[in-house]
Amino acid sequence: MRLQRRVTLFLLSFTVAGSALAYPEYRVTVVGPAGSRPEGINKAGVVVGYYPGGAGLQRAFLNRGRGLVDLGALTGAESNAVAINDRGEVLGNWRTAGGQWRGFVYSCGRARDIGAIPGRRTIYVDINNAGTTIVRGQLVEFGDELSYLRTRAGRLTNLGFLGVDAYPDDPRVNVARALNNRNQVTGGSGPLTFPEQPYLAYVWSQGRLRNLGDLGSVPNIGNDINDHGQVTGTASLATGIFNQVAFLYSNGRMVSLDTRPATEEKFSSGYGINNRGHVVGSSSHLSGFVWRGRRMESLNALIDPAQGWDITDPRAINDAGQIAAAAVRNGVRYTVRLDLIRPIPGPAPALDPDAEQAVAALSPSPALDAALAKAEAEAQTREAVQPVAQ
Repeated sequence: MRLQRRVTLFLLSFTVAGSALAYPEYRVTVVGPAGSRPEGINKAGVVVGYYPGGAGLQRAFLNRGRGLVDLGALTGAESNAVAINDRGEVLGNWRTAGGQWRGFVYSCGRARDIGAIPGRRTIYVDINNAGTTIVRGQLVEFGDELSYLRTRAGRLTNLGFLGVDAYPDDPRVNVARALNNRNQVTGGSGPLTFPEQPYLAYVWSQGRLRNLGDLGSVPNIGNDINDHGQVTGTASLATGIFNQVAFLYSNGRMVSLDTRPATEEKFSSGYGINNRGHVVGSSSHLSGFVWRGRRMESLNALIDPAQGWDITDPRAINDAGQIAAAAVRNGVRYTVRLDLIRPIPGPAPALDPDAEQAVAALSPSPALDAALAKAEAEAQTREAVQPVAQ
């Protein structure tokens, strides 16, 4: 009898453990309305993006977890929010009545116009904790496309070009995608050739563009960079029409995160990376994925399947592991936030050698930080919060 009881308890412990492993790792919260797209998330889990506002126009929004805050009313007929820093400053683009696109920063309850750069087009793409931004522009149609580092005071630094020497007669392109808190930038650069541009993935640091290498072919592009100098993005392989894979660049080496056999056609891309080196992106075989140092894991396998979500397009991940993603249910796309039900510990990686030498972004004084935090908290109580329709 005593032996039988021990065996029963032993088997029961395996049953309990097995059921625990079946629990979802992430909780899904809808933070953007039907048709919306996420663009960024900060350390507090505030998500920004844009949604269709009628008449074919898009409107910027943020959601702190209390409901939708429509930034469109503050930023003209059409706008988008593209990034948010840890101080809660939202970067976006807005279109004037005359059709010109300009940048804005939303902070402390108001949107501030930060202008346009010379030329025919202005696109702001990222902001760091010091308020430094990345902005892209084109001087003339079918001409050079430039990327700049813009300080909070408005001073512009041209990031230059990479991989254009062999194509002296073609326009030059620098597509900056992301900026970290050490004023390092990642993106892709090359000539504007057709039908495809042979972009090289790069990191810009201290006035120098560095080629991140490749996995056998071009184009390659960096989509996000963390404060340790690690980059994720998309790299082309030497074989196959659709052989483009998500990569991680760390400690001077680019590696593929997509470990499917070389004989299999594949497409994947890394879109966001946090300071733990965890990557999110999308893949032709997993839909949305997260990579946490071992393998690409389907996010659909880490949520409750009964809710009917397909996590298709994760765009950003913060250090707490929260993910801003596009998800589809019943054929309709929404912006969602994925929250870890049980935090997963993991050491932060060592600094990339270039990151150790990078110029740290200037930070306001503690007194100014406190004043900004107080003003932001007061503004949040005045924000018009709307429920998110599902």
